Order: sequence, then structure tokens, then C-alpha cells
Amino acid sequence: MFDRPEIEARLRAAVSAAADSAAKRAAAVAILREAQAQGRKVITQALHAQPHAAQGCTRAIAWLTDNVVQSALIVATQLLHPIHTPTTSERLAVLAVGGYGRFEMAPHSDVDLLFLTPYKITAWAESVIESTLY
Repeated sequence: MFDRPEIEARLRAAVSAAADSAAKRAAAVAILREAQAQGRKVITQALHAQPHAAQGCTRAIAWLTDNVVQSALIVATQLLHPIHTPTTSERLAVLAVGGYGRFEMAPHSDVDLLFLTPYKITAWAESVIESTLY
């Protein structure tokens, strides 16, 4: 449903081939949207085959979302805003909250994320957060 190593390889290739920051983001978004759409198609087919298996569907949507978010974070932290010698204040934790955090996402749920930094937010963290969300 979401082949993370394959998706991440495609992301790395597309981002490295792009000419500028806007093209890099556009390439990454296109790949992640396609992967998410394909995953949702698989989930929809499974739900149509077993309409009373809604709990499995909500968990599958959360799992798919988790993979998309993790891949977006890899793009943001490693490809768009790499930091080679991070300080102690240049760390970031991302937590899923709400239905996503409980691994119970309805088909059209929003994605609630909580970003934590050890101290005041740095320019790097702000860039990573913005790249992940937008």
C-alpha cells in the first residue's frame, strides 16, 4: 500500500533533480500525493470488500497518513533543510494527536500534529515545520 523505501528513493531522486526550492517541493508533493491516493484506493477497495471492517479501515488510514508524514519529514529535514552539525536546540519531535494520534482516522479526517522543540524555536525548526505542513 505504501512502499516506504521505494517512495523515499523516488523522493530523493526527484528532489535532487529539481532546479530550485519551489521545484523540489512541488516534486515531493506530487510523489506523496500520488502515493497517498494509491494507498487510499487500496483502503477503499478493502472496505468495499468487507464493509463491516471499519476499524481496520480507520487504522489503515492512520498508518498511511503516518507514512506520508514521516516521508514529508525526511524530505524537510534531510533534503530541503539539512543541518550537518545540529546544536542541542536544533532538534524536533513530531507527535500525532487527535484521531491520528489514537490511530483512528476517518476517511476525511484532518491531520493533527504537535511539533516540539527543546527551547525557543530556531529558524531551522521553523523552516522544517513549514516545509512539512505546506
